Amino acid sequence: MARSACLSLVLLGSVLGLCLGARLHKVDPPPTPSPAVEAAYGVIQRMVGEEYTGNFILCQIEANAGENDTFELRQSPAGQIEICGTNGVALAKGFYWYLRKYCNATVTWGHHGTGDNLELPSPLPAVAKTVRVSSSVKWRYYMNVCTVSYSSAWWDWRRWEREIDWMAMHGINLPLAFTGQEYVVAEYYLSLGMTEKELQAYFSGPAFLAWNRMGNIRGWAGPLTPDNRRAQFELQLQSLVRMRALGMTPVLSGFSGHVPAALARIMPGVKLTLSHGWNHFNSTFTGVRLLDPTDKHFVPLAKGYYEMQESLMGTDHVYNVDTFNEMVPSSSDPHYLANTSAAVYQGMHAADPQGVWLMQGWLFRNSFWTEKTVKPYLDAVPSSNMIILDLYTEQSPMWSRFDSYYGKPFIWCMLHNFGGRRSLCGNLSRIATGPAADRLVSTMNGIGLTPEAIEQNPVVYEMMLETGWTTEAIDVPSWITDYVYGRYGAAGANPSLQEAWVQLTESVYQFNFGQTYLGKLHSSPRIPSVKQTWEFAEPGNPSTMGYTRKEHAAHHYQTQRTENLGYGFAGVTSAWRLMVSGAVAAQAKSASISGPLSYDLVDVGRQVLVDTHADLVTLASAAYIRWKKNGTDTGAELAAVGTALLTIIKDIDSLLLTDPNYLLGNWLETAKSWGTSDVERRRMELNARYQVTLWGPGGQIDDYAEKHWAGLVGTYYYGRWNMWLTTLQNAVKTGKHVDTKTYSSELLSWEQNWCQSNESHATEHAPGVVTVSQHLVRTWAIAPPTQYKLVPNTVVSKFDIHAGTALVSRDIAQMKVLCDLEPLCVGFISTGYLKTAVDERKALQGCDLYVKVA
Repeated sequence: MARSACLSLVLLGSVLGLCLGARLHKVDPPPTPSPAVEAAYGVIQRMVGEEYTGNFILCQIEANAGENDTFELRQSPAGQIEICGTNGVALAKGFYWYLRKYCNATVTWGHHGTGDNLELPSPLPAVAKTVRVSSSVKWRYYMNVCTVSYSSAWWDWRRWEREIDWMAMHGINLPLAFTGQEYVVAEYYLSLGMTEKELQAYFSGPAFLAWNRMGNIRGWAGPLTPDNRRAQFELQLQSLVRMRALGMTPVLSGFSGHVPAALARIMPGVKLTLSHGWNHFNSTFTGVRLLDPTDKHFVPLAKGYYEMQESLMGTDHVYNVDTFNEMVPSSSDPHYLANTSAAVYQGMHAADPQGVWLMQGWLFRNSFWTEKTVKPYLDAVPSSNMIILDLYTEQSPMWSRFDSYYGKPFIWCMLHNFGGRRSLCGNLSRIATGPAADRLVSTMNGIGLTPEAIEQNPVVYEMMLETGWTTEAIDVPSWITDYVYGRYGAAGANPSLQEAWVQLTESVYQFNFGQTYLGKLHSSPRIPSVKQTWEFAEPGNPSTMGYTRKEHAAHHYQTQRTENLGYGFAGVTSAWRLMVSGAVAAQAKSASISGPLSYDLVDVGRQVLVDTHADLVTLASAAYIRWKKNGTDTGAELAAVGTALLTIIKDIDSLLLTDPNYLLGNWLETAKSWGTSDVERRRMELNARYQVTLWGPGGQIDDYAEKHWAGLVGTYYYGRWNMWLTTLQNAVKTGKHVDTKTYSSELLSWEQNWCQSNESHATEHAPGVVTVSQHLVRTWAIAPPTQYKLVPNTVVSKFDIHAGTALVSRDIAQMKVLCDLEPLCVGFISTGYLKTAVDERKALQGCDLYVKVA
């Protein structure tokens, strides 16, 4: 040792009083943070950066007897914010609680963080009094088996890491972890003697894996290459490490019995049944084999699958298994059904005695399932080893129909969205009260989010996740006030923005997905008929809400009746005007508006314009029908309305282009990023294009997963409506009726060509959301200069321009805009009908007549 070093040690010993014969004591190093604390620190650092991370002290605590996940907030003696929690999720939830309650900050979905408001005050607000919060339920579940295809099919680690952070901060501890399971399936069946070729006939393409896993389809949009399977598996391992470090319980796939056809080759005599055709797919892509759970091979095969999966991914002992999702068992005999579920459980239990079967309760919506079939099916599995996802509790609960699933614990779930179709909706009143009330009278032990797709209507998901951390009902008006402050930061105090959200809360956010209007923008246009009977989706019945058609068959609208919903169309338009006004004020105070305000400005404006587009379709259809019925030359009317119809589609596209969350280009480019060759990149793009348009090769379930994205609206939707309008105009001009079969065939061919094309689309938004919004409000939601005379409490029951179909728009300024666009219109009634004449008036309370002043 060098002399100077020895001297330094002597001097140090003197200073510390450790010499002159004093006894030396061992100084313990600072304790190593637990994995939970380290993981939670990582969340904080990624959210607010190093600048703020040092302001937080984290520690791990034990829950008291009877408590679920718990966190505490307090002020440390040194002035830091001390967060203690029972695990990483509780710590992250405590951090988010502090952001929401003390800093008026929020973290919601948004491209590259554009859904966040993290403008934190400096210094950070103190926690004056210790706060201790426990979750009101054991489980907070997340994801639908379809979400992994409709939303996360193309995610990389950066996007998954962000989502896991979001999960933790919102208190989610039971996430579905389905990524990469095809790697396990392939390794398992290859080990049994199947070939790669046989597996390729089974796997679907990456955008359609959810329905391959459920036994609905096979092979469509494939192949799924070994390289892709491996890459997805490696992504899954990264996700599992992070989820487990945070204390989450990832839900892995279970063995449901859906198997490749080649199982019959390697196991002669095995009992396989062929699933019925699904949603008009032909035998090339459907007819998946189901191994009969009562077959002697079922339990050993299941056991082997679980063992293979555990060797590759580990296990947290919860597995999702859905044997009969949207399919009916081959027998209703109670003994058969009991044996079926018993076999599924036995296969799991043989490999993992701690295994818990997590089942979607969606199958029980089918009329096949009654007390006589459900009870034996569930009773065959121990209650301690089963959890049921009551998938659609906010609108159509099954637990109350089946006596709390005869003792099985269930999770109160909000499904909310089908296919990622865009609509402002969500029953906030039901969400605010339902979980707290139902928990007291049932076997409910969790709350869950089960949307088919995410990244929409963030307000609904924020509220739903808060129900997992309170035993009381939520007061919606006060919650919304706080939400607006948290979402927009300083701009949240703007009265126009606050009032806009009051309007939204009292209109669209009192209705579930199946009760609100989706519009016609995304629907394949059909030729109107004289005896036109619009085909409406049955509210609350998602099975009628997909736009199904056989190959080359006519296209059909399926949309909801506007007359019977009580849906607050005028409230949405009013909210849009207010939100634009608030955004103008916010922008005047700073150079730009926040990401969340931009997101909402586009979303609300999009809804109004889509509703208005539907009205223009109604007017154009009515003009065509009058020609076809009476021979009246309606060419000028079609030209005027048609020009407006195509203009508004372009306007919607231009509005969507102003925000990064509404771009088709991002969906396509992230899909292509998973390709390792030109051929594979092309296949990925084809998957991405088909999913959001035709879905199947011949338009099976077409437009079920429609999206309102810039590029998709401006090319695909515009192209279809332009073809439709041109066809109607040519018919009126030539006097020849449209051959609907030829039209439908040509339209389908055009759609298929679009799906197989590869033109690029914008991946960067165009600045100017406030300016564009101002222009569109003036165009479509501000009354024109034309003068109208109000005749209150008066109706004209005749002279409808669009007989039998009320307009979506009920906002008076908007109806004036539409009346001015329609050459025949001389006035309108406030219940949604434009008139060719305003004679024969009658008194009617609550209905107002507006008459054009010459």
